[in-house]
Amino acid sequence: MKLNKLFLCVLLPAMLVLSACGPENKVNPVTPPTPNGGGQEGGGGSSTNPPESGITMKVCSFNIRYSNTSDKYPDGTSAAWSARKDAVKKFIEDEKPDLIGLQEVRKDQSQWFSSTFSADYAYYDVSRDSSTGASVATAGGEGVAVMYRKDRFDLVLKDFFWLDSKPRELPVKNSDNTYGEWHSNCRRVTVYAELKDKKNNGAIVWFFPTHYDHKSDDARRKSADLMVSQMKALCKESDLKNASSVILHVGDLNTTSDVLTVLTDNMHYARLEAPGSDRYTSTFNGFGDSNKIIDHIYYGGKSVKPVKYWVNRDNYGVLYLSDHFPILFQWEYK
Repeated sequence: MKLNKLFLCVLLPAMLVLSACGPENKVNPVTPPTPNGGGQEGGGGSSTNPPESGITMKVCSFNIRYSNTSDKYPDGTSAAWSARKDAVKKFIEDEKPDLIGLQEVRKDQSQWFSSTFSADYAYYDVSRDSSTGASVATAGGEGVAVMYRKDRFDLVLKDFFWLDSKPRELPVKNSDNTYGEWHSNCRRVTVYAELKDKKNNGAIVWFFPTHYDHKSDDARRKSADLMVSQMKALCKESDLKNASSVILHVGDLNTTSDVLTVLTDNMHYARLEAPGSDRYTSTFNGFGDSNKIIDHIYYGGKSVKPVKYWVNRDNYGVLYLSDHFPILFQWEYK
């Protein structure tokens, strides 16, 4: 009886503590180094840029959190889009990314981004539920957006495709309320642009922002496979890592990088291959405390030299810009 009491009072709580620290709480598939073990640890989130020795480009992926009036910060104050948008404006004006991929864009947000930044950025989005590829601003629903600096790029083309077995057809709604042959919880879309970089003699840059499904592991894996095949076909490159053009795939992929092996096999991974202090820093905060790395930047192209990767957690006057942190990647032409 005494031993049983000892187990219940001492050993069982200890086991529960150990269980709470198990693999399910890992933020990513790569083990962080020990404090004295060299390498780079998580934390920091500085927007300070390294010295530029050549022609550089800054890329951002940002899930802005869809517009609603119910979101709250931990202190109970409103985290609605109306409370955050001025801070988001400060962030973009501060960082001045050359390319921005946005996820979870709703109608009022689409209109706000396209008008607020019209002097500096071209804006293009697609509603994931529009069979014609109409903008969220007119079609409603939710979508993904591309923003690119007008003083830097000339547009060659812009287009979109769905994340499903037939990427050029609107996924149908199934009897179980999922969508398409992959049974995604929502329709999912990739919006992309082919651009000429005026700072580097018209060098071609392909930009592919997207948002993978948040429920289905199978849909996420198939989305990664589709992205690789679509990028190879559209960019006319058989080897994405050593492509003649620059290829950038960014987004909220709703899973850790170890699940997306087809991407890490076929492209370079900015978080782990670029210098910076944030390779072990979470990208999802949930308007509170979370430890998930689910937003990613992948790149290809033999001319790309990684300079820095970071997660922006700077204070712009609100507790959080979104339930995701913006992630950024700076690179330099070789």
